[in-house]
Amino acid sequence: MARASVSTQDVLRAGLAPVHTSPTADGDIADVGSGVFLSVINGGSGPVTVTVQTPGVVDGDLPVADRAVTVPVGTTPKLIPLNSTAYRQPVGDPNAGRALVDYSAITSVTRAVVHIP
Repeated sequence: MARASVSTQDVLRAGLAPVHTSPTADGDIADVGSGVFLSVINGGSGPVTVTVQTPGVVDGDLPVADRAVTVPVGTTPKLIPLNSTAYRQPVGDPNAGRALVDYSAITSVTRAVVHIP
């Protein structure tokens, strides 16, 4: 199974009830930009770590650490900002300009990508 490309849902003036769907075991591909968030709900039995890959380096050879966020069990979505250019895959990559997101577990986990203008 390959990574899933997640469609970004725009929040309109009338509001938005984001549609959350299950991630794949191989992870997600998501848009990056101002006002873009990954919304994760963990209905499982224990915390889940969501990791946003950072493919860049500093000073030519120092890797930038990936962003790891713990999502506790519950029905309240955890919002993870996807506004950093550090998350963008490099030019030449098939997913250039987008973020790669991994999950430590996917059972009972749902996610949505939302854009708040």
